[in-house]
Amino acid sequence: MSSDTSTSQKPKRHALVTGLAGFCSGATEAAVTMPFDTVKTYCQVQKRGLGPLTGAKEIYGYRGLGGFYFGLPAVLVQVAGKGAIRWSAYEQFKTGLQAAGAPKGSVDFIAGLGAGFTEAFLWTTPTERLKVLRQNDIRSGQNRYSSLIGAVRTVSTEHGITGLYAGIGACGIRQASGVGVRFAIYGRVKALLTTDPPQLWQSALAGGITGCASTTLNHPIDVVKTRLEAQDGMHKEYTNTLQCLRRIVSEEGFLALYRGIAPRMIKISLGQAITFSAYERYSDLIHEFGTAVVASMMPGSMGS
Repeated sequence: MSSDTSTSQKPKRHALVTGLAGFCSGATEAAVTMPFDTVKTYCQVQKRGLGPLTGAKEIYGYRGLGGFYFGLPAVLVQVAGKGAIRWSAYEQFKTGLQAAGAPKGSVDFIAGLGAGFTEAFLWTTPTERLKVLRQNDIRSGQNRYSSLIGAVRTVSTEHGITGLYAGIGACGIRQASGVGVRFAIYGRVKALLTTDPPQLWQSALAGGITGCASTTLNHPIDVVKTRLEAQDGMHKEYTNTLQCLRRIVSEEGFLALYRGIAPRMIKISLGQAITFSAYERYSDLIHEFGTAVVASMMPGSMGS
């Protein structure tokens, strides 16, 4: 079997197909993994050491089962849009790199870096900011960010449009490093695991492994990102990515940078398993549907 994945062997799909497939796979991921993300964020914003089980119990105590889905509208908008941008940008960067003669072994990683930065600046940072603020309502007992539109209005009024981009540096680093690593190793892992043709569970397992790897790499910057985005009000304890990183380590210790890693590991590995496997299936279905529609519109294809 070739080391290339079945995905790379397929002809390049139209940008609309990759965008729609990314949108659908992202929405699927968000619907399944939201509770783990909520627990992860809740643990990260606490300055006291807090395990995921304790965090989950506190969330349930404060808000019941619905608390695990605080910020769901922002997450659905974020992940679905992020998926569309990520896959479209990745395909475009990859095509450009291949045309420029970039070393084959580096194409997936560099294209992933580019896709990660693109999604962070175009979409992920503002939606992640809204999600974290809503999840912060769990403990505060307030409902300042109970609706997506209302949250945008509140942040824009109190902090200006730039308030939606709090933590953009950390978010860009997290997205670029995570996406770059996932795309770089997904094909290699999948080639070792899959048969020909590949099975759905094999794509899911390969995606899960890549999610674990990327989470281990960039969890500290995710903690920094969450602290920056959770700040509300005029007084800001953290001013930038580096200052936030230094302050967390000096005041709470190095291990504070790994708070919430257990639920995030589950969330990311499960999410990537869903994303990679679902993306391939959605891409095939959308492509087949589009081809059928075009064929039905060709002269002579209509019945009498």
